[in-house]
Amino acid sequence: MEFWVIMLIVFVVVAGVGGWAGVAAVRRSQLTGRQERWRELERRFHRVTMDAERYDRSPGDALAAPGWLDRSSPVVRGFSGTLKRAARDKYALERSVAPAPGARGRDPGTGDTASRLAPTDQDLESLELLVERVEDAYRDADRAVRTTGWSTPGTLQVPHPQFLLDPRWGRPAVLPRMGAVTARDAERAVKDFLDATYPLRREKALKALRERADGPGAAYRAQKALDRLMATHRYTVDRHGFLWPGSTEVEHWGVYRTFGRPADLPLDDAPPVEIANALWSLLPDGRCLSEEELFEEARTLLGATGGFGAGITESLNAGIVRGVQSLPENVRKVIQDVVPNGTFIPSPRPRMDQRLHEGLLEGLVTGRLQRVADGRICRLRAAWPSTYRR
Repeated sequence: MEFWVIMLIVFVVVAGVGGWAGVAAVRRSQLTGRQERWRELERRFHRVTMDAERYDRSPGDALAAPGWLDRSSPVVRGFSGTLKRAARDKYALERSVAPAPGARGRDPGTGDTASRLAPTDQDLESLELLVERVEDAYRDADRAVRTTGWSTPGTLQVPHPQFLLDPRWGRPAVLPRMGAVTARDAERAVKDFLDATYPLRREKALKALRERADGPGAAYRAQKALDRLMATHRYTVDRHGFLWPGSTEVEHWGVYRTFGRPADLPLDDAPPVEIANALWSLLPDGRCLSEEELFEEARTLLGATGGFGAGITESLNAGIVRGVQSLPENVRKVIQDVVPNGTFIPSPRPRMDQRLHEGLLEGLVTGRLQRVADGRICRLRAAWPSTYRR
């Protein structure tokens, strides 16, 4: 065999082995990165668990938030249920992840779960969603416990325990300011903004993010961060186009905000389920109202009475009518035939009523409300879950 042929064969073999080794090194590096990401998410999960358990171990912490020791509290029970479900789901996720190369037969008692697994990007997204579910639930519960202490929902005169979890209930729907949105913390900044404003239409959220994100390129980064939150299901869009945290069970969400002044959002930007929750709160056990009576009270509760804009509309219509009266009779008659009721500028009231009708329909469909034989609206749902977190 010619010498050059031998050298060519050797070169091909060496190149092949080197290429395989390079690919293997890249794969090991990628696996190591994903395993480290898994460890970080596990640390976040265990941090929440330890925070929740420290009240049983530390007298000082217990005195600072004694409500955590009240196992009968619906807030504490709700978080406990969320944590148990999350631990069960985490265990199932770990079992579904492929083992790392050479991990079979390794002693599982080492405590380093990540070293035994070969998680994919999808596995990491699932674990992150699970961890955020627990973090969101703990944040809600801890705030409620520290605010209310030993108080019960009945003592605080709230419709149901969930109102202790979300401090926005019954308050104006506002859009908070945002700080700098850097490439490193864009997703966290956008999530914090959405956590304070949901439910929110996606287009409204994009507009608000563009207006409030500070710094060069911040608006673009905020929009990409929102796209990423949705792609990983950390935020989802319902059939009406409203954004919700992935950790929230919309069917179990029973809170509402108000939309009059000084709210940043009008009633048109409230999802039907939120309006349904407001209608439910107006109907304590045994109270039923006609549709017209219920809507009248809802306009006052939600701040959707037309307000300043309705007053301007009425004044403009009255001014136009006076101007028409000063015109020649033949011109006046033509105008009155075209606009017989004198409403030249439409009132915002029909649009508000349409939104209230949508909320009523949502309440009837989801079992929050019912229409009795005489046509009046009453409560159907008698109780709510202690948490709206999954």
